Amino acid sequence: MSKHTLYLIPTPISKRKENISLPEHTLNIIKKIRCFVVEKPQTSQSFLQWIEHPTPPYEMTMRVLNKKTPDQEIYSFLKLLKEQDVGLMSEAGAPGVADPGAKLVRLAHDNNIDVVPLVGPSSILMALMASGMNGQSFTFHGYLSINEGKRVREISELEQESSQKNRTQIFMETPHRNEQLFDLLLKKLRPATRLCVASNITQKDEFIQTKTVHHWNKSEKPDLQKKPCLFLIYTGN
Repeated sequence: MSKHTLYLIPTPISKRKENISLPEHTLNIIKKIRCFVVEKPQTSQSFLQWIEHPTPPYEMTMRVLNKKTPDQEIYSFLKLLKEQDVGLMSEAGAPGVADPGAKLVRLAHDNNIDVVPLVGPSSILMALMASGMNGQSFTFHGYLSINEGKRVREISELEQESSQKNRTQIFMETPHRNEQLFDLLLKKLRPATRLCVASNITQKDEFIQTKTVHHWNKSEKPDLQKKPCLFLIYTGN
């Protein structure tokens, strides 16, 4: 058992003044940590100020781990893990899930360093919970291809796999292309396929609805422009 611990710190999905997603136990642990590995320093510093972390910024250690960080640099973080407790923070939501921080978690396991996930929000699980779709078999695919031809094929393959394996398929899009993807889904999915749209999760204008593609085509189109959004499809009953 190692002396120090890598804590996986979930951060709020939405920017609200009040805390609606982090329990007191999670906050208490974060406030004891002085070394952080983060995706974006500015966002992480704002979060630490928001929770009123007692340590001033100049007394903290903050290192960057994003999708561009080379493996050799990530390996250099091992020295930090052996010297003190470290907190890993994603840009928003749960670290290590659709997040480059998973590489640091793997490094910790490979070196017998304790890994402790803290309780907090995960937009993927929250969307799945609210979708009414199969929560026992599901796959998160991240972003679909930007190329429209490939994207159409991927949508068809996801729908087919959902039918064959009774599986919920979850994916996302960059906020400025949400409406384009939504329109494509309505055109290419079968009428009976269920589609859940989950946007701005935990914000005051949170929108989560599941309908068949047939009913979506007869409904008023949701406003998804420039909003964080997840899409879920399911062909089962």
